[in-house]
Amino acid sequence: MGRVGFAHVVAACAVLLAACGGGPGAGAPRDASIDEFCEAKGWMVAEGMDRFFESGLPSDDELVDLVHEWGDELARTGTPDNMSAEARAGFEKLVGRIDGLESGDVDEGSFNWDDGAWEGEEEKSFANYVTNTCP
Repeated sequence: MGRVGFAHVVAACAVLLAACGGGPGAGAPRDASIDEFCEAKGWMVAEGMDRFFESGLPSDDELVDLVHEWGDELARTGTPDNMSAEARAGFEKLVGRIDGLESGDVDEGSFNWDDGAWEGEEEKSFANYVTNTCP
C-alpha cells in the first residue's frame, strides 16, 4: 500500500464514520459530551499518523488493528444524548462493521465495503449528525 493508499484508508475511515444496530456499539454510552464524541471520531487519524508517520506505512494487519482500536474508542466514548435514534443506529452499525473487519477486507488501500450497506437512512442520519456536529 503506497503513501496515497494509506491516506485513502484514513480518509475512508473518517468518511465511514461520517457516513455510517446492535453488536459492540449497542452498549456504548449515550451521554458523551459533543467534544468527547468528536475527539473519538478523529482518534484514528491522529493515532494512525502518530503511530505510522515515522515508521512508514502500516501492513494490512496493522491497519486493521488500528481500526479495531478506533472502534473500541468509539464504543467506549459513545454518543451525545442529542443524537437521534436513527443516527444512533447508524453509529451502532459502524462500530459493528469495524469490529468485524479482517485483514482480508483491505484491498488496494480501501476497505471492501462496497455492498451498499452504508447507504440506508440510519447511515445517512449518522453522517448528517457528524457533519453538522463535529468540526
